[in-house]
Formats: sequence, C-alpha cells, structure tokens
Amino acid sequence: MNVLTGEKRGLGLVEHRDFAGVPEEGMGLMRTVMVAHLIAPFFPKIVETNFGVTEKVFIDELYKYYGYRPPIFKMSEEIRIEKQKEEGEDLQKVEYASAHSGGLDSAYRLALMQEKKKPVVAVHLRNLNRKGNHEEFVASKKQCEEWKIPYELVRLRNNSKNDGFDTMRTRDFLLAIVSAVTVYPYGVSKVLVEGDMVEDPTKSHFSENAGAWKMFNKLIAEANLKMEVEGVDVGDIETVGEVIRLEKSLGMEIIPLVQNCFSATYQLPNSRRKWVRETPQIAKNSSEHWCGSCLKCRRMTMGRLLYQDPRFESVPKEEIAYFVKDTYDWLRKYRHNGDLVTASFLKHLEQLR
Repeated sequence: MNVLTGEKRGLGLVEHRDFAGVPEEGMGLMRTVMVAHLIAPFFPKIVETNFGVTEKVFIDELYKYYGYRPPIFKMSEEIRIEKQKEEGEDLQKVEYASAHSGGLDSAYRLALMQEKKKPVVAVHLRNLNRKGNHEEFVASKKQCEEWKIPYELVRLRNNSKNDGFDTMRTRDFLLAIVSAVTVYPYGVSKVLVEGDMVEDPTKSHFSENAGAWKMFNKLIAEANLKMEVEGVDVGDIETVGEVIRLEKSLGMEIIPLVQNCFSATYQLPNSRRKWVRETPQIAKNSSEHWCGSCLKCRRMTMGRLLYQDPRFESVPKEEIAYFVKDTYDWLRKYRHNGDLVTASFLKHLEQLR
C-alpha cells in the first residue's frame, strides 16, 4: 500500500496458513484496519492503495475521533489477488481466542480461561511492537507449550512507522481483527483482548474507547465473522494479584514465564546491577528478563510484594523501603511516564510505604 506522505509504507501478514474459509467481508475489514494502522500517525488527506478499501466507515470514524475530515481514497494500480480456495485443515472447535503477547495481561487471560475450564486458542502477532518482539514471541510460545494451549503465530511485516504511545490510535483494532481472521477456522465466538475501555474520548485513544469498540463489533458482525471482541481487565496492579491467585488455584507456574519488560536485551545487565546490589532477594526471585526499572517491571514487583507472592516471602523490609523510595524518585525524574502511570499504580505504591 502507498500512502501519499512522500514514501511508501507497507504492512503485511506472512508465515501463516491460508485464510481459506474466511468470508471476503472479513478479509476486507482486516485490510481496512491495516490501512488505518498505516495512516494513523499522519492522517493524510489522500490515501493511495493498490487494492480496494471496502469498509471505509472504520477509517472515517478514526478521522472524526481526532477531529479530521475523512480522507479521499484513490487506487494506484489494480492488482488482482486470486483468492485461494484450498480446503483448510480440520480444527477442533474452540469457543474462545485470546490475543497473546506473552505479557502479564495476556497470560492472565489464558490462565483465567484455564480456571474456568474453557478451551482457548492463543494468537501471537509478531512485530506489532517495535521493542522486544523476539522476546515476546519466545515467551508467548513457551507459555502455551507449558500450559498446553493451542498457539497461532502470525508474523507481521511492519514498516508502518506507527510507534510509541500514539500507536494506540489503531493498534488493538489491528490485533483484534488479525486474531479474529486467524481463528475463524476454529469456530471461535469470542476474541479476548486487553480491556479497560474508556467512555470519554478526551481521555483515551481510539482503540481504548468503549464507543469505538461497539462500532467495531458491529463491523465484525456485518463482515460475517460470527464472533465478537471483548476486553478483559481487572485493573493494573490488581492483575498481578489475580495471577498470583490463579497460580495457587491451578497449581501452575505463571509469573516466571511472563515477558513483561520494556527494556531492550542489551540494557538488562546495567539495569539489573543496581537491584542485585540493593535488593538481592527481589532480584534473585525475579526472572532473568526482568530489568527492575521500567514501568512494567516496577508494576510486577509492586504487585508481588503487596499480593504476597510466595517467592517474595523472604524479602526484607529494607529492600521494600528501597524499592518504594527509588520508585518515587523515578516518577519525579521521568515525568514523561505520566500518561502510562495509572491511579492503581500510585495507590498501591502508597500502600507499600
């Protein structure tokens, strides 16, 4: 696809089975959301594609949400894509699917389905995020192998330049539609994604807005995909507590398998060094892919301390005090993290004092 902003940008799905059997309307909606993800950083007035955009209403709503006039679409050159009609392999019917990154929230969703004894298939969309995509892939696959959950890998060829916090304009819609199309052969009726949708448009991006998801589920129904997307969320630090409860309930290991760190692999040794020195018990009982200093690692450590992870039973009060002081210092030093720090994070940090 070519967006008229001075250079070509592309987004494609590779390394996955044939999508035979998925309604053409469903494939059309997926192509439209992929277009939206490409243009969301720029909101161009004219969008040039090499295929027809059939579900333009989604992009119109995205533009209106951010105060832009909907774009004009033009076809650059007609490329005929023959739809393969090979018969897909028979798959066992599964009621639920979950978009699975290998992080805390997605691990929680899979464990929750295990507790409810509901069959679930995990879908990992690789290369959706710029950072840590290899680590997320390895962790997500290992989790599903350990927990004996069907695992679908879809590799995204992504040079969209849609990155950072603003990727939330469209990211979760892209994740949801790719998951929906991927699990269509299983007969899935519900796709689970991260929840906590917000009603107020001034306090959320498009893919975090409750009204936008109602519109999107209507488009999925019109695309004849025969399923809906549901956000599952228990909070922020509260999720750590739920995972600790699920570990005890199911008798399975979850926290050590979670890949939940913002830091790049090369940054880990320097970040960990301070925590090994100052909080040796916390460091010793945290995974090797835990840097200790990023928002997600602090969230995990805080939750494990407050919700009594058995692995932290021997953590002395001096280490907890150091963690709390360092986290307050970190909040003051890196004020740009304000958009990501939740009320739950601040409330639980205060409880640790």
